[in-house]
Amino acid sequence: MATVKRFRHFTRFRSRLLFYIIGLLLLVLAGVFAVVNHIFRQNTEETIRHELVVTERVFLRLLSERSQDLSQQATALASDYAFKRVIATQDHDTITSALINLSARAQADAAFLVALDHTVKIDTLRPEQAGQAFFSPALLEQAESEGMASRLMLVGRKPYQVIVVPILAPEPIAWLCLGFLVDNPVLAQLKQLTQVEISLLSEHGQTLQVHATTLPAPTPQQLPLYPVQSDGFFWHTGQERYLSRLVTLEQQADGKLVALIERPWSKALENFYRLQWLLLVIALFSIGLASLAAAWLAKSVSKPVQILAQGVQAIGQGDYRHQVQIDSTDEIGQLGLAFNSMGTQLLEKEKIRTLLGKVVSPVVAQELLNHELVLGGETREITALFTDLAGFTNISEQLSPQDLVALLNGYLTEMSAAISAHAGVLDKFIGDAIVAFWGAPVTDTAHAQQAVACALAMQRILQDLREDWQRRGLPLLFMRVGINTGPAVVGNIGSIDRLDYTMIGDTVNLAARLEGANKYYGSGILISEFTYQHVSSLFACRELDKVRVQGKQQPVAVYEVIAEHKQLSVRQRQLCSGFAEALAAFRGQQFQQAQVMFGALVEQYQDAASALYLRRIAELVSDGGRVGFDGVYDLAK
Repeated sequence: MATVKRFRHFTRFRSRLLFYIIGLLLLVLAGVFAVVNHIFRQNTEETIRHELVVTERVFLRLLSERSQDLSQQATALASDYAFKRVIATQDHDTITSALINLSARAQADAAFLVALDHTVKIDTLRPEQAGQAFFSPALLEQAESEGMASRLMLVGRKPYQVIVVPILAPEPIAWLCLGFLVDNPVLAQLKQLTQVEISLLSEHGQTLQVHATTLPAPTPQQLPLYPVQSDGFFWHTGQERYLSRLVTLEQQADGKLVALIERPWSKALENFYRLQWLLLVIALFSIGLASLAAAWLAKSVSKPVQILAQGVQAIGQGDYRHQVQIDSTDEIGQLGLAFNSMGTQLLEKEKIRTLLGKVVSPVVAQELLNHELVLGGETREITALFTDLAGFTNISEQLSPQDLVALLNGYLTEMSAAISAHAGVLDKFIGDAIVAFWGAPVTDTAHAQQAVACALAMQRILQDLREDWQRRGLPLLFMRVGINTGPAVVGNIGSIDRLDYTMIGDTVNLAARLEGANKYYGSGILISEFTYQHVSSLFACRELDKVRVQGKQQPVAVYEVIAEHKQLSVRQRQLCSGFAEALAAFRGQQFQQAQVMFGALVEQYQDAASALYLRRIAELVSDGGRVGFDGVYDLAK
C-alpha cells in the first residue's frame, strides 16, 4: 500500500510496471556510473600525486643544476684579473662601477662585495647597507668551509638565488656575492621542463606569501599548511581546483622558503569527462531498448490484470453476475477461474443477505451471516428503546385498510431509517410499536447517547410527517418513547427451527413501562436514571419523578428528554429550572409552596407534568396523607 500511495500518479498497472523496469535499469546504470566515477577519480588522483612526487625530484634537480651553473659563472667572474686590480685601488666608486659591470656580465640582479670580516663593502641592491654586517652570516660560513656557497633566500622580501665565491689573490681578499632574482619568467622556464604549475612562497607563522607564480591569477595569501612529506592536498583559487604539493627549499630562522607544485584538476579529468559522455550514450541506448522490451512485457502481463481489475470493480459495484474471460492456463488463468467462482458465491450470499436484511436489522443480518447460528445469548450492557403511537387504535377505525397500511408503512419506514442512521438494531415491529436496542451485537460504548439522539431525531421526523399528513387531510399521530440502559440477555432466542435475535430482562421491561408512562406524565421521551447517567453531558433532561416498578422495591428516577444542550431554548431552560425547584419543594412536603410553583408553571408553560403534580398535591392535602410520604410513584397504579 505504501508503494501504491507513493506512486499513485501511475494509475495503471502497465505504467507502474514500465516505471519499475526502467527505474531498475536507471539504478543499475547509476551504480555503474558511480563506481566508475569513484575508481577513475581515485586512480587519477593517485596518478597525479605520484607525478607530483616525481616532479618534485625533477624540480629540485633543476634548481641544483641552475645553482651549479650560476656558481661556475660567479667563480669565473671572481677570477677576473682586472677586477682584482680594481679592488686593490680601494676606491669605492671605481669598485662599485666594476662590480655593476661584472654583475651585468653574469646577468645577476644584485651584487655584493663582502670583506673577510663579513662586513658589506658594496651593495648594488641596497647601497645604504654598505659598512653593515652581511645579511646571511651562515652563507659566508658555508663558503669559508666549502670554498663556495649557494642558497635560495629572501633579500629585501624577494626570492634570490645567492651565490658566494671567494676572490683569491692568491689568498682570499674578499667575497663576491651575486643574487639572481627568482621571478615569474624563471618559474615559467621551469614549468616548460616540468609541465606543472609552480609558485614560490615564503612561510611566516601560518601565512604563505606569494613571490612568484606561473598561475594566471595570484595564489591566495593564506593556505592550509601541510607537512612537506604529504602526498598532496586540494585547494581552490576560486576559478580552478588544484592538487598540490609543498616543497621546502630553504629553512630560515624567521620562516622558510617553499615551492608549491600543482596540477589543475579539471585538465586531469578531461579523459574522465570523455568517458562520462560515452557512458551517457550507452545508457540512453540501453534505456531505449529496455523501454521497448518493458512496454511489450507490461502489455502482455497487464492485459489479464486489467480484465481482473474491471471484474473487481464490477463486483465492488454490486454486479455479482460479472464473469471474466482469460485465455490462459497459467496462474493468472487459474486466478480468473477462482474469481468467477467467487462472484457466483457472492451472488448467492447477497441474495441471502438482501432477504435477511428485510426480515431483521442489517447489523443482526451481518452477525448471523458471519457466525454459526446457535441458540443462546450473553449478558451485555445495552440501551433499549420502545415507541408507540398515541391513540392509534381510534385512528385506525377512521381509515380504510389500504390507507391505514400506507400510513403505517410510511411511518415505520422513516423511523427504521432513523434507527439505522444512529447505528441501532431494529428488534421488531408490534403493530404500530417499535422495539430497538443499542450495544449489541456490535459493542458500542456510546449506546445510550445514540439511543437518545435517535429518539429526538424520530420526534423531529414525526413532526415533518404530521405536516405532510395535515396537508393531505390524514389524522395526526403522536409518538411516545421509553428508554432504559442496563444489563440484558441478547442473542438468538427461540427454537431450533425458528429463532429471533432479541433482548430480554428487567432492563427491557423497564424501557417498555417508561414508554407507557409518557401518557401519565404528558411527556414524549422518558428515560431512566441509568440512561441519564450516560447522556446528561450531551442532552438537557428534567427529572419528572421517582417510580417504583411492580415487583421491585428500589425506586428509579425518570427523566424527560428536552433537547441537546446546545439547542436548548431560554424558555425550556426556565421551565426545567422552575420545575426542579417545585419538585424539591414537593419532596420536602412543602405542599403549599410547591402548589404555587407548579401552578405558575401550568399557567406560563401549560406544562402537563406540573398539572399532574397539582392533582397529586390536591389528593394529599384532601386526604391529609403526609404520613408515610416518600415522593415515589408506583407504576403499577
